[in-house]
Amino acid sequence: MRILLIEDNMRLASGLKKILIKDGYAVDVFHNGEDGYRVLNNQDYSLLLLDLGLPGIDGIDILKKIRKSNKNIPVIIISARHKLDQKILGLETGADDYISKPFDLKEVVARVHSLLRRSLQKEQTTIKLGKLIFNTTTRELSQNGKRIHLNKRELGVFEYLISQVNVIFSKENISEHVGNFNDEFSSHAVETYISRLRKKLGTNINIKTFSGLGYMFHMK
Repeated sequence: MRILLIEDNMRLASGLKKILIKDGYAVDVFHNGEDGYRVLNNQDYSLLLLDLGLPGIDGIDILKKIRKSNKNIPVIIISARHKLDQKILGLETGADDYISKPFDLKEVVARVHSLLRRSLQKEQTTIKLGKLIFNTTTRELSQNGKRIHLNKRELGVFEYLISQVNVIFSKENISEHVGNFNDEFSSHAVETYISRLRKKLGTNINIKTFSGLGYMFHMK
């Protein structure tokens, strides 16, 4: 899953990014409201962590634009504006959660887990793929009750491929979705992770290669 963090405190943003990446998420960071909002309109994200006191565009204005455009992305505000009226304003404007600074980084990760879990529970929580079962809430893949371990990169590629079965995704699409702007996630790396998935999942699934086009998750 890919998270967008818009936070002008570089030290805080760096700490949040590190702990979220360690937890298996791809994270893009922007320190300016205008830049963050611009990329949000051109990329798909699973969640937005949003500061309010931003240069360029204030966080509340970004939130208003998001909800006005009917974007349903989950939003957690992380702000030094700790007064009750500011929290109420943020939540009434469309935020799903509000965390006041200072905070423990682990608390933010816990809130991210909770919000993503609630968001996913509104959708299908388990996907059956032949003999495989994928739990979209816990992000666990299993066969006959036995878990199949996927590292964070393998999991990211797998989730993206099964998001639309029988649809061809280019290497560029996959690398863009799974990596972030500061990662070097090349087309060669995509080939490597596709190969690993094929070995781990065996004959349960069929990831087809279309020369010059990309890959497709095909149900047998």
